[in-house]
Amino acid sequence: MRRVRWYLWILAGVLLIYIGGSVYFMDHFFLGTTINGEDAQFLTVSQADNLILKQAQSYQLTLQERNGDTVILHPEKIGVSFYKTDAAWHMKRRQSGFYWPKMFWEKDSYQISPGIQIDDEILGEALRGLECVQTGERPINAWIELTEDGYGVHKEEPGSCIDVNLLADQVEAAVLNMQASLNLDTQGCYMAPGVTEDSEKIVALRETLDHWLGTQVTYEFGPETEVIDRETVASFIDLHSYDASLDQEAIAAWVAQLAEKRDTYKRPRNFKSTLRGTITVKGGNYGWEIDQETESALLLQHLENGDVVQKEPAYLHTGNAWSNNYDIGDTYIEVDLSAQHMWFYKEGELVIDTDVVTGNMSRGWRTPEMVSDVKYKARNAVLRGVDYATPVKYWVPFYRGYGIHDANWRGSFGGAIYQTSGSHGCVNTPTAAMKVLYENVEKGTPVVLYY
Repeated sequence: MRRVRWYLWILAGVLLIYIGGSVYFMDHFFLGTTINGEDAQFLTVSQADNLILKQAQSYQLTLQERNGDTVILHPEKIGVSFYKTDAAWHMKRRQSGFYWPKMFWEKDSYQISPGIQIDDEILGEALRGLECVQTGERPINAWIELTEDGYGVHKEEPGSCIDVNLLADQVEAAVLNMQASLNLDTQGCYMAPGVTEDSEKIVALRETLDHWLGTQVTYEFGPETEVIDRETVASFIDLHSYDASLDQEAIAAWVAQLAEKRDTYKRPRNFKSTLRGTITVKGGNYGWEIDQETESALLLQHLENGDVVQKEPAYLHTGNAWSNNYDIGDTYIEVDLSAQHMWFYKEGELVIDTDVVTGNMSRGWRTPEMVSDVKYKARNAVLRGVDYATPVKYWVPFYRGYGIHDANWRGSFGGAIYQTSGSHGCVNTPTAAMKVLYENVEKGTPVVLYY
């Protein structure tokens, strides 16, 4: 009986301890409890709230810049304030006082944030005042530059300019989550270039430029050439920002320069004369003349197609040759007006070598000095003027009413006859020589006349 009473006393003691512990831990956290990493065992809810607020007061946010620099933000400087919430009370409810014995083999660790209030106006003003916000360099878009050798792609530059609105959003989110640091780069707080080297507009522009710059047009002028290469093509491209076009005025100007260099029509030219060696003769209605309007349009088309071609330009007028006796070639009529002599060369061989009589100098009927060509040839023509009508057997006109013809009424040719008894301007030729000329000359044969 005594032994039973002893056990009852032990049981009553244990029950008393359990009940006492249950009452105590109804309002106190268990042994081994931590809140936000700090010891909170035996704290009341009110004490835990104070602990949480104390922890919050030491909070700071470290901004990590792209260049490795850091900026520390203190809550009071950026409009952040903390207040008590019922979060600790709810956590304590999970620790029912009746289960307090489990604290001897289980430890409770809680993460509890205080109530956070952010003044957006103060935050915005504080962030705008940061040096990294004020001094950041704006990003530079990728861009393409045309050079003499083609084009160069300049990679975008990220810069260090911070978008303050994005920064404010990220800072607010970090503070609400009580983050210790915020990487501005990984969180996208920097302004990004609008155009990168991989952007569609850059890729498309490069494809267009590659296509145009692949053009190569080789103009043939006999044994000589003029080449439109990559550098020249680049000079035709008008590049504005991310738009490129072919400058038709630049193309036309290049064709005009080509014509200035290569045209011989109506221009003085060198000529390998029979008696005097190489001389300069006056221009006339013979020679090469590039059709600038047509060729400019064709060149534009070649560029648009990215063609690689060898060609002659379009011509308004053509000569017989390039660089062979200049543009005369080796089939031509030569009249030395001072020597009163005419030669006819056919494919380089001398066919006619004869004296002639040209325009009467004393009466102002001077035969024009020029380079022209045979317009046509006719038999048994009648040459008519104001006061004459002269029949001839062979007629080879070369310019307006001027031509070469037989003159059977003359008993002699050459010398100084032309000074006082010359023709009305035509080249009077012995009939026998004229017959040979007529039989061998063709329309378009150059006629070179000089004093």
